[in-house]
Amino acid sequence: MNGKGNTANKYAGPLITLLLLVLLVFSVMTFGRFLFSMLINSVIGVALLIILNFLPFIEVNINVWSILIVALGGIPGVIILVILDLAGVKV
Repeated sequence: MNGKGNTANKYAGPLITLLLLVLLVFSVMTFGRFLFSMLINSVIGVALLIILNFLPFIEVNINVWSILIVALGGIPGVIILVILDLAGVKV
């Protein structure tokens, strides 16, 4: 062989590496955006839970479980806790 027929094989490795790198960067950016939105939702949820706890007709117990529900659920988690509180269920 004189090496003239292997141009496809010569560029296949770097091309696959470049495609995998682009896929990795895209995945990290998408996952990072998701984590950032979850973090913002959780912080707003915890702040809303603390503010709502000052209202006289809502007495949500702030404990490990309620913070965990709000941290994972965010604003919908606060809504669930308030509905449970109004229904008489203490978490």
